[in-house]
Amino acid sequence: MSSKIIEEIISIPLKKLRKDTIVPQQSKLGDAGADARIRGFKKIIHENNKKELIEIDSDTYTLQPLERIGCPLGFSTAIPEGYYFKVVPRSGLALWDGLSVVNSPGTIDAGYRNEWMAIIVNLSNKEVTLKKGERICQIILSKIYNYKFIESNELPESDRGLGGFGSTGRR
Repeated sequence: MSSKIIEEIISIPLKKLRKDTIVPQQSKLGDAGADARIRGFKKIIHENNKKELIEIDSDTYTLQPLERIGCPLGFSTAIPEGYYFKVVPRSGLALWDGLSVVNSPGTIDAGYRNEWMAIIVNLSNKEVTLKKGERICQIILSKIYNYKFIESNELPESDRGLGGFGSTGRR
């Protein structure tokens, strides 16, 4: 493993909000993501032209095809300025069960102090039962770069040019 990765450890203050919360951690030094686990379920209820997010008191939740559910992760953080986290799907759950993070990647900014939550969608054609304690997503620390757009009448040429979406070829 590169000594550069070992030297650049960034400490992220994390507060457990539920006694059974398991702190996410990388499986191996140098892994991009750390698995986060389900600590609860929150569902959107539509009543009288109002939407409300309610906690479901259950250890499991059966997600129907094309349904989404909020999965609280049981912790909040104080991410250092200049960084943010991405909440992304776990590849095995995506492949085998058709589960994904709806707003992938979900973005957790440095100023956010509430409980983290993954918004999970079932993209398969079968029911999928989720369980508290199950690994549901990965979280990936990313650096923020300061940038600005500079308006221009012309752009430099490229090999792709104005080919557009799909212009690099099909399988």
